[in-house]
Amino acid sequence: MFQIDRWIRPTVVGVLLMALGVSGNAAVACTATEMSRTEDGFIKKIVAGSDKIVAYDSPEATTEVFRLELLQPYFVICETDEYLRISDLEALSVAEAEAGLTGFVRKDQSYDWPTREALAFSDLAFLGNRPEIVAWDDRATLRSFIETGDDATHAPSFRENIDATLRRTRDARPYPVLASDEAMLLGRTPRRTFDVLLPAALRPTDAVVFDEADLERATQALTSATIVIAFDSTGSMESFALSVAESLKASFAELPEDVLSVLKLGFVFYRDVGDEVPLETTPPLPVDQAVEILIAAAANMYGGGDPAEPILDATYYAAHLYEWPEDAGRKIVVSILNEDAKASTIGEVDPGDNVPTGLDAIGVARSLFEDSIPIIAVQAGPSRGQYLDQVLGTLASETEGVYIRWEDGLNQAEIADALSGQLQSRATAEIAEGRAVAAQISTFEGSAVVPLDIVDGEKLERLREAGVAFNIDLGEDGILVQPGYMMEAADLLVPQIRVDKRTLLELINLMSVLAVTGVDSESMRRSVQQSLAAIAGEETNPAETIAQTLQRQLGIQFRSGLLEFNLEFLDALTPTERASFGRRLQEAAQGLDMFLNANLEELDRNPWVWMPVSALP
Repeated sequence: MFQIDRWIRPTVVGVLLMALGVSGNAAVACTATEMSRTEDGFIKKIVAGSDKIVAYDSPEATTEVFRLELLQPYFVICETDEYLRISDLEALSVAEAEAGLTGFVRKDQSYDWPTREALAFSDLAFLGNRPEIVAWDDRATLRSFIETGDDATHAPSFRENIDATLRRTRDARPYPVLASDEAMLLGRTPRRTFDVLLPAALRPTDAVVFDEADLERATQALTSATIVIAFDSTGSMESFALSVAESLKASFAELPEDVLSVLKLGFVFYRDVGDEVPLETTPPLPVDQAVEILIAAAANMYGGGDPAEPILDATYYAAHLYEWPEDAGRKIVVSILNEDAKASTIGEVDPGDNVPTGLDAIGVARSLFEDSIPIIAVQAGPSRGQYLDQVLGTLASETEGVYIRWEDGLNQAEIADALSGQLQSRATAEIAEGRAVAAQISTFEGSAVVPLDIVDGEKLERLREAGVAFNIDLGEDGILVQPGYMMEAADLLVPQIRVDKRTLLELINLMSVLAVTGVDSESMRRSVQQSLAAIAGEETNPAETIAQTLQRQLGIQFRSGLLEFNLEFLDALTPTERASFGRRLQEAAQGLDMFLNANLEELDRNPWVWMPVSALP
């Protein structure tokens, strides 16, 4: 958990006073004809010190205009000693900025964000089985850790709450980067470090709140489980279906009655496309009734002939098109296959033609992972076709499920027992975990309340699907933002820059001008100066490199040394060197142009996009 007390700036503690409309001494409202800029000439922007900061129509805080969103950049129009006048629009002029929402906030309730950079979550950040993100509260301690690798003496002050990360949406705003540097890990490996802004931990007062009238529905959603089995029901599967039925009947009979009463089983029986009925379903039923349906279905398994079965279509159908009940609770999908799998969905199995075509195993699995549905994949016979391992293994691994293989020496009964054991243990664990959460629900002022730190994203989704309307109350103090120092973790956090169309076009133009090798030095100098002036808005400083000018004016730190030169450097190049240099610059321009073209549609809808720093020259 985050160690908040070490991170909060004393001035940010007054957040709630502003949230409640309480202000300090009155101040004169500022006016400006140009946007406020940093000493380097970069348009000044800020990040709120918490999610409780409010912008008012004047420094006296008479009328609330808008509440600042967490980790969202706001742009400074003008400032006084104590206050900032801000806009939610990124603009080059005051007139443009004033077309958006504008208001006054206190300086001591914000942090400057002097770059375009931020650290965005990678896909792996949304998996629970990975290291936590950590940060330090001063650069010196981080440096000492990097030099020694000793995390006991030089321990991080910030430890991520992974459950909180999993509750964030995939497009959650990234961590703003204030500055970055490079150090040698254990004296050998270069690693980048980042000065960032981070959201604080969950508080004891943070809670999920819903109407007491929804209490029964919420409890049902948290304390039940539904399993849907996508079963290959071609003619060769009769004996295996009987083995599974017998094993399920025996193993689930050992479960306590209170667990069995909230556990349901349903089936999606699928066959080859050309068979009379390529797909049929049964509703979720108590285990004993579902087992009888499977026994009856075993006697009616027919068709086949095509060794590659549409398991991906059946799995997608089971997850997204099957009629799950409102009180489904924890959802688990089982995919059972014999012989071989089709490598992608074909869209011809579902009678309603609602399964998209062309989804591979990763595509299907990701859609289930996003809905928190694990897959238990089962190889139902000794034959192993070309795609069977790839498809079943991917479905299981990408959803945090399990793959039960038919290994040498195993027979149908043993595979069926392994499946039954998995289902029994998973369902029991999920129901027990849900009951532990439900036991924490208390009643407060006519509402049911459960602490947010024990409810993960999957359980919140259960409540939504059960029709439980709820709010997340972040407590009186809200979520504070704090500065920290972080070492790069490419598998968890990906550096990005916030870039607009105009900046991209100007960078492409600059690279293209620099890449021209067939003109005289003076003509090139003039062209480069004009291009830089368009970006910097002023005469360039001949003593600084082009990279320094761009970082100063655009807030972009380039990763390579390609632009670490000034204009005098061009005069010293030989024709051969200039040609080689020009090719590298042309490739950089082409890379930026490709990114621009790939994102034109989004740039037409939005003023900016996030671009991976790796796309920069």
